[in-house]
Amino acid sequence: MHEMEEIVQTVARLQSALEDLAARGLRSAGREHLAALAVLHDEFARVGADHLADLIGEVIAGAKSGEHSAAAALLRTQASLRVFERILTLRVVDASLSSGIDI
Repeated sequence: MHEMEEIVQTVARLQSALEDLAARGLRSAGREHLAALAVLHDEFARVGADHLADLIGEVIAGAKSGEHSAAAALLRTQASLRVFERILTLRVVDASLSSGIDI
């Protein structure tokens, strides 16, 4: 369950970073913010969530280039993250019920 907890924390960090970008705007993203997104990109790729890693990469590329399509990439990433979070929740509950652990 330790790996699952790490993934949940990573999901929370990405959600916070994306909400911050949505509130402040992609053009305000500095190197530090993009570096944090790059770390999250690598983390999602490591755990096998390549679709999220790809979307994060699109957000990073769009923010660097200043393209208007970056906003759409940000929204797609937020939507995919929410779906990923719900699937992750279902898997944690399923594993907990299967092993008899109280959640």
